[in-house]
Amino acid sequence: MMTSIAELARIDRTVDIKASPERVFRALTSVDEVSKWFRVAIEGEIAPGSSVWMTSTNEGFAGQRWQVHIKEMTPPTRFVWEWHPGEMDPTVDYSKEPRTLVTFTIEPTENGTRLSVAETGFDEITLERRAKVHSDNTQGWAEVIVWIRDYVEAAS
Repeated sequence: MMTSIAELARIDRTVDIKASPERVFRALTSVDEVSKWFRVAIEGEIAPGSSVWMTSTNEGFAGQRWQVHIKEMTPPTRFVWEWHPGEMDPTVDYSKEPRTLVTFTIEPTENGTRLSVAETGFDEITLERRAKVHSDNTQGWAEVIVWIRDYVEAAS
């Protein structure tokens, strides 16, 4: 079955975490904590309007670098960044390519927190890159959402 253009426009993932919304928000917005669960080294401060460089420390991706622009931090319910999605070729200038928006929504539940991650804007990415970066990030968010859950629950 072929994937439609509309299906390539966004990625949505949700996970329940046995911790408070405040604890989950801190794990999403602290340089020290993001470095641990997202498996990156971070250069810069995570703050609204700032940009940080992230370098993967994850096996198989070590050394890959990308920039994240912090768009919104609304404790403890919402954190938003934008970036160029997918694996980045260091020989390519992506500065003119549109970015995708990653929105973390944090909601209290009876047993802790529901964390939802939505990455939108793939429909603006060039056709040459769209299917690959959507596929890569779909797989990536499926893994990353487990990383944050496991990290927060172990650290709480």
